[in-house]
Order: sequence, then C-alpha cells, then structure tokens
Amino acid sequence: MKYSLSAKNLVCRNLESRASYCAGLINPDQTREITSIVRSDSGLLSHTFNQAVTNAVVPAMILKRFVVDYFAERHSPFTLWHCASKPMDEAEMAELKLTHRDTLVAMAIEVQRLAADEKLPGELRERLEIVAVGAEQLGEYGELQAQAFDGTREAPQIRKFYQKLAEIPEQKRSRLKFYLARLDGEAVASGCLFASADALGIYDLQTLEAQRGKGIGRALFHHLLAQAVHSHHKYVVALTAEDRQSAYLDAGFFAVGQVSRYLFEP
Repeated sequence: MKYSLSAKNLVCRNLESRASYCAGLINPDQTREITSIVRSDSGLLSHTFNQAVTNAVVPAMILKRFVVDYFAERHSPFTLWHCASKPMDEAEMAELKLTHRDTLVAMAIEVQRLAADEKLPGELRERLEIVAVGAEQLGEYGELQAQAFDGTREAPQIRKFYQKLAEIPEQKRSRLKFYLARLDGEAVASGCLFASADALGIYDLQTLEAQRGKGIGRALFHHLLAQAVHSHHKYVVALTAEDRQSAYLDAGFFAVGQVSRYLFEP
C-alpha cells in the first residue's frame, strides 16, 4: 500500500460512511452530498451524530447554504470534518460560527502488517474482561461515551442515540461492532469498529478518567486490532490526537495526513 493521498482518502471515506450510516439508522434518508461535501443529519441535537465531511476547500457561501444554514434552521449543532490537505480560511469559518476544535492525525495500515498485542499487564490479569456489546449493553456503552460530555447538552443526546440504537435489530446495524472493557465487572472503557466498503475504522476509544494510566485503553485498542486481523478487511483506519498516536505507530500504523474538526453551536 502506498501511504499517500490514497491512504488518507481511505480514512476520509470511512469517516463519511460512518457519519451517514449512524445518522441513517435513526433518521433514514437524511444524508445529502454535493461536490466535495457530505452532510448527515441524525435528527438529534448532537454534534457527535450530525456531521459534514469535506474533501476539498469549499467556498464559504456553498458551505453556508448547504450545511450551516441547514442545521441552523433546525437549531442543531454539528461537526465539520475537513479532510483536504489545503486548510479552510479561518476567518471565513469564524464568520460561519464554526469553531476550530482540534486537528487530528489520520492513520492507516494494511491488516497484514498489524502487530496486535493482547498480553495484559500483570495487575490487569484476571481482572479485565473485554466483551462484545449486544443490544442489552448498548445503554451502558452509551453511558460511557456520554460521560466525556457530562454537564453539557451533548451527554443526553448521546445517551438517546444508543437507546434508539438498542431498538434496531442487530442485522440492520451490523457494520458497527461495539466493545466494553470491564474491570472487576465494572464497565470502564469502550470502543467501536465500523466497516465501510474498503476499510475497517476504529472509533469511540474512551476510558473513564479515574481508570486512565493503567493500560486499560491500550488493552482495548489491541483487542480491536485483533478483531481486525481476523476480519476480511484489507485496511484499518483511525483518527487520533497527535499526542496519542504512539500506540498506533507501535502497532504498525502510518500517519497519512491531518483532519481538522470544527464545531457549530446554534
């Protein structure tokens, strides 16, 4: 695999596909696409599940009419993921009330090159269990995801998404695979795999703040990698903060570009 623009496109296509898939599960047929922009509306007041993805620098007027005005009319937040190598004009983004949250590193690897290590630290052996999530545990998974947003209106929206997801038959949401890490029986970390047409994406890696630094997140990450190794997918992709990419690099991933994230609050 050539780790270049084509590899970054794998990341962005997976991001687009996941955004439309998640939104479509609870709000069908509300993803729209025009040149260089995909817009997905979950029907929730959530920047986690309302998303727009750009793969080129889009004129501010087009972005305003197609994305910003659409969500503003619904009094709904959303996240804009800018995947193009050339950055957007920050002054124009500010005028559109799009706040630059952070820039993430796009990661990619061929599955055959993965180096998954499921060996647990001694202090976690016999204590940590990582399990696949069924419908009955989706509320618990959502609770872990929501805790990162406690005190904001995003938290109940995240809980609502997973409550709705639990009502959908598993075969209709089969491209999403959720996992919980339990320490002494308590759910302390969560993560997800999403299957697009050409890659398997890693999302939602989240560990309770009080349990960080113990190797739990790393153990969950490598468990997800082991699932990828035994899948039919050729590539695995992810987005991560720059200061957290070492775990990906150690597992064999390559950094293939950057993706900027902007938030809109009506």
